[in-house]
Amino acid sequence: MNGRSGLVTFFLFLLLAVMILFQVLSMIQADRLYERLNTLIDRWQMAASARVVKDRQAVSTDLPGEEYPGDEGDWLVWCERGEPRTLNPISVEGDLGARHIYFNIFETLFYYDLDYDGVKLEPVLAERMEVSDDGIEITVTLKANIWFSDGVPVTADDVVFTYETIMNPGVDAPNIRNYYENFKEVVKIDERTVKFILNEVYWKTLESVGIFEVLPKHIYEFEDPEAFNSRRSNPIGSGPYVFEKWDVGQQVVLRRNENYWGKKAKLEKLIFRFITNPTAALQALRAHEVDFYEPTSEQFAEMSADEEFKKEFKILSYWEPSGGYAFIGWNLVRSFFQDGRVRLAMTHILNRQEMVEHLLRGYGTVVTGPFYIHGRQSDPNVKPWSYAPEKAKLLLDEAGWVDTDGDGIRDKDGVAFRFKYSYPPGGTATERIAKLMKDEAAKVGIEVIPDPVEWSIFVERLNKREFDAVTLMWGGTIESDPYQIWHSSQIKGRGNNFISFTNAEADAIIEEARRTLDEKKRYHLYHKLHRLLHEEQPYTFLFARPEPRFLDKRFENVIVHQLGLDHHEWHVPKEKQRYK
Repeated sequence: MNGRSGLVTFFLFLLLAVMILFQVLSMIQADRLYERLNTLIDRWQMAASARVVKDRQAVSTDLPGEEYPGDEGDWLVWCERGEPRTLNPISVEGDLGARHIYFNIFETLFYYDLDYDGVKLEPVLAERMEVSDDGIEITVTLKANIWFSDGVPVTADDVVFTYETIMNPGVDAPNIRNYYENFKEVVKIDERTVKFILNEVYWKTLESVGIFEVLPKHIYEFEDPEAFNSRRSNPIGSGPYVFEKWDVGQQVVLRRNENYWGKKAKLEKLIFRFITNPTAALQALRAHEVDFYEPTSEQFAEMSADEEFKKEFKILSYWEPSGGYAFIGWNLVRSFFQDGRVRLAMTHILNRQEMVEHLLRGYGTVVTGPFYIHGRQSDPNVKPWSYAPEKAKLLLDEAGWVDTDGDGIRDKDGVAFRFKYSYPPGGTATERIAKLMKDEAAKVGIEVIPDPVEWSIFVERLNKREFDAVTLMWGGTIESDPYQIWHSSQIKGRGNNFISFTNAEADAIIEEARRTLDEKKRYHLYHKLHRLLHEEQPYTFLFARPEPRFLDKRFENVIVHQLGLDHHEWHVPKEKQRYK
């Protein structure tokens, strides 16, 4: 009896020990899992403290008896190379030009610290953030005195409404919605407090929680999602500027928000003028009809050597993550581009280094993948494919594309290798790349038909997958999530995987990376994805370049941060102001 009792006691002890061991291992695993998240929280809190100090300093400089930090007044006339399709920040049709505009009107809970080379966030509408021990619940408290431009306070209802709008399947926002697939729900705790509840931790969780434009529910509330989708103009937010007018085909005008809850901007108006022709845009700059312009590489090289030009304009050039990269995208549904050997052959026929030397005047570098070339996601060991037309011919032969009828054009199964190469018109570089593509393809037996398409039609063709090949640029971020562009789930519903790239290994890497908070392990996964895309060539990755800008010299306090420029810092001395 005693022996049996002792045996039972032993097994109970063993079971208890095993349970304790599992608990310890679980705690260790959880500690490792959320170590990165806690690091991000610490960075956010440090940024918040720095922001408070910065805000206090900003207020103190306005006190009587102290030097005023920059005069109020004047306008910034910003040259945009294309007109946006919408000023709705939650829309698949949004583009970089639209963001330049609505970023002044809407605000996020927090945003990147421009001076930090990494994921460091500082509060905007948020006051503080708390994360549960398991990392699954994130509670955000809003600042007490914040309001939209019409005077209505920003509350938890607006945050919840914005999230629910993004997640509404009828809302045309698949390019944003994918960042919230790991979210279970967002609930209002009280007027100033919102709780984000996750199904699992995602390494970009803090950015997903904080970096979306908060919409006023009382303005944007809808019953029919199509009503929301069709709202393209008259944006209303909580930011430092308000929408004044949109002269279609000409310009969008914003005026300073005199009812702004934060520190008032110095510049009274921001005018975004649409000039698609680069020559006309430079002429407008030199005539002082616009103040701020992103030149072509040829213009940058020429004007940088012009002493008279430099007397009137600041010449800026800097690397920053949002600059992104240029590429040619092959529609993988088309019979021409379903074989990876063909896609690699198309890369081999293009001399990308010569593009950098001649099209960019040396201001740039050939890229091999989708990540920021100066960031840790990019694998520096991946080398560009060479310019090798003879190798391209062999690859095309291997793939079965040969000239069977002697007409000089390769064919396969009765289909001639003849396709349209679509691009937005107006850019010197894109037009020259189109000509180069046509000429080089002809040398290997492929007929390319250049197809310049007006921007709004171009975007619609992308969304409907009605193209053969396109040239475009993707913008970037400090550390990007390739899910939006490369995961096969993003093919449907007007997602950004418009070339229809499907690869099970790539999907698995992307999904695992999303769950990996350990930076070293995550970068290892992204290097693996980089190599896979380099081999598959769903894009021909072309080049990246430093950001070139020309700016009228009357603007002061123009600082090049590690993450670019912030025009909200700029001002013009009274004696130099042009617009009253």
